Amino acid sequence: MDKEDVEFYLYSILSGKTYLTIDNHLYISIPNTVDEIYRANLLYRSTMDNIKYENMMTWDQAQIVSAKLGYWTHENEASLKQLETMLENTRLELFLSYVQIDKVKRLKKTIRSIENGINQSYNNKYRLYDITKESFAHNIKETYLIGLSIIDSNGDKVYNIEDFDNWDDSIINSFKNYRNANYIDIKNIRYISRVDPFRGMWINSKEKIFKTVPSEWTQNQKLLASFSRMYDNVYESMECPEDIVIEDDDMLDGWFIKQSRERKEKQKEKSLEDKFGNFKDKDGQELFIAVRPEDITDVYNMNDAKGMSTIKSRNKQIKEQGEVKHQHLKDVQMDLHMQKTQEMRETMRRR
Repeated sequence: MDKEDVEFYLYSILSGKTYLTIDNHLYISIPNTVDEIYRANLLYRSTMDNIKYENMMTWDQAQIVSAKLGYWTHENEASLKQLETMLENTRLELFLSYVQIDKVKRLKKTIRSIENGINQSYNNKYRLYDITKESFAHNIKETYLIGLSIIDSNGDKVYNIEDFDNWDDSIINSFKNYRNANYIDIKNIRYISRVDPFRGMWINSKEKIFKTVPSEWTQNQKLLASFSRMYDNVYESMECPEDIVIEDDDMLDGWFIKQSRERKEKQKEKSLEDKFGNFKDKDGQELFIAVRPEDITDVYNMNDAKGMSTIKSRNKQIKEQGEVKHQHLKDVQMDLHMQKTQEMRETMRRR
């Protein structure tokens, strides 16, 4: 985005208002109040209750039909999770390789390709959502909220809250169309949050920059504040990455993934230590731990890379030779050989 676009979208978000001229009359959509949002949710619930016996699918039923028609199956769900994991791993690799220009270009293309696959998967997953009861009730709720938000040039409400069934939707639809045509992509909101002029505003004012209370913030205001707090955490981190990483969404996401995985690994190690004790300083000795069946995988994963390699080597030898005594294992024999060699050196050194 250029500077003019950034300012246009920024002040649109800060204002929270939408101005439209319809038939030579000015109308303004303002942020909904807490009470309006609550009443809209009550309307959603009552709508769902009123159409309970209508010949229309629920979202749960639509998912069953979708699976039968082959639109979205358990296999598709598993593939989506694989794509999401692949995207996470690729972003991590991008962060770890950020100084390698050619590799960065290649990984960027891979990321965009994976994202396209994920977006297509979600389109398939929610292919039948628009014909569900939940979608019908949601559209009524959205219409209600937009209608309650519209005032005229004198500041008076255009729609009577108590006369919802008789509303003329023409003005509401104009606002819907405008919002759809001027939708601010989440990536652009993220960009706006980390550059001036908003970054400077945020540093000086934080959440006070918005005129309303957090419970009445628009969705875009919530996103803008959320991303700003995220960047605050990045800059305040003891391991704050370089600017080139912070300024690249994919690289920074990779940095977050690295931080998250390291934190989870430490938490896992702490949990295992609490269960089985600390075995890090045992001079490479083998330790046999009596555990419950459900803990076997956790204990197995306590092995480092060398331990994993030893287990793999032993399993291969046992598979090839059948039963093998401990002293005949290749790694044990190697250790014994190294021990004897060391003893001989010590003996020669003392002579």
